[in-house]
Amino acid sequence: MRVKEQVIFDTKSEQFKYLHREEDKIRRIVDIDVLNKRLNHVKKLNLYSNARTIFFLLLAVLIFILISWKF
Repeated sequence: MRVKEQVIFDTKSEQFKYLHREEDKIRRIVDIDVLNKRLNHVKKLNLYSNARTIFFLLLAVLIFILISWKF
């Protein structure tokens, strides 16, 4: 019977360097005004996208009802 070999990951190797946090990095502070501006822009885009989708779906349902009503 063969025994399955165990895989051992060396977290100190170069391959996993991105997992380690460097303590000497400067903390990035986010400007709240810029963050709010970006959030509001994304909200507007989502609102327009949702409104357009709802409009076309209602239009498709209306066309389907008109076609069904005539036959």
